[in-house]
Amino acid sequence: MSARNAVACSAVLAGCAAGAVCCGGPALADDLDVSPNVVRPGQTVTVSGGCQTTDRYVTLSGAVRGKGVVNDGWFSVSAKPIRTRDGRYTITAKCITSNYSQSGSFTIGQGKGRDGETRPHGGAMTGGGGTQGPDVPWTGLGLGMLAGAAGIGGAALMRARATRTHA
Repeated sequence: MSARNAVACSAVLAGCAAGAVCCGGPALADDLDVSPNVVRPGQTVTVSGGCQTTDRYVTLSGAVRGKGVVNDGWFSVSAKPIRTRDGRYTITAKCITSNYSQSGSFTIGQGKGRDGETRPHGGAMTGGGGTQGPDVPWTGLGLGMLAGAAGIGGAALMRARATRTHA
């Protein structure tokens, strides 16, 4: 591969990286953190999630009813389920001003084994972790930096090869 081709490849990679960073919007996580995930009838659940930083309030609907305040794009609202029968239920949170909505679910049930002990079941409900926000484009930024580093590394390698063959 000639130095000219290496420069062309690097330019294409840099263009792709710039497109990924500039044109790709943030990834929005459409899930709420509902804790605890399994409740008994009448037990309170805490619903947490993210909104836009310009939002002031959030309303909960579905299996629970409630309102809360949004601080720096995050909210946490405690509410009691309006359902009392065992089953899996959905909660929807709507951010006031941006109309961004997201959903999550929880289960009403006893959660007891045959001997009366609470038993874990199902997969781990891990949620979105520390990047669960509507305005955190870490994935696009990371991919862009990786592509840029690969392009720079490729250009440096091709230049070193070209210098070695001419010397």
